[in-house]
Amino acid sequence: MAAIFDPHQRPTIEAATSRIIPADRDPGALEAGVIDYIENALTGYDAEHAPLYVEGVLELDRLARERFGSAAFIQLSAEQQDQILTSLEKQRSPFFSLLLEHTMQGFYGDPRHGGNRDRASWKMIGFPGPSRPDGYQPPLGWYDENIPDQFEPEKKRGK
Repeated sequence: MAAIFDPHQRPTIEAATSRIIPADRDPGALEAGVIDYIENALTGYDAEHAPLYVEGVLELDRLARERFGSAAFIQLSAEQQDQILTSLEKQRSPFFSLLLEHTMQGFYGDPRHGGNRDRASWKMIGFPGPSRPDGYQPPLGWYDENIPDQFEPEKKRGK
């Protein structure tokens, strides 16, 4: 997996996703590796949205300075981070909308895409994963069986 976030952007995005799905008695976005899913998405199928994340981190830090006098979003308390994220949600921020979408995908999606580490969310909701030991098979898994997956390892696709 190619890293696209710098040493400030990555923990900022992690902090934001951790406020969207915080850990409680179950793992949250941080523990489920949502950041890895997001980086996979932005280096692959959703690459055109990478600049929106760069702008989004700048916006989070700007709001942290303006509202709380802090140099960075990651230095804020959880409650202060929630206030900033809530304001972005109310403004219908394109960055927040994409962050929310990617957080949900990375948390609940198939682990083969980089998130849902150790099937954390699947365990939480009681989803056993693929119904057969061999994974998704026809007829219910026709799409998975017949449509190439960009995330699937090259050797498995026969290349």
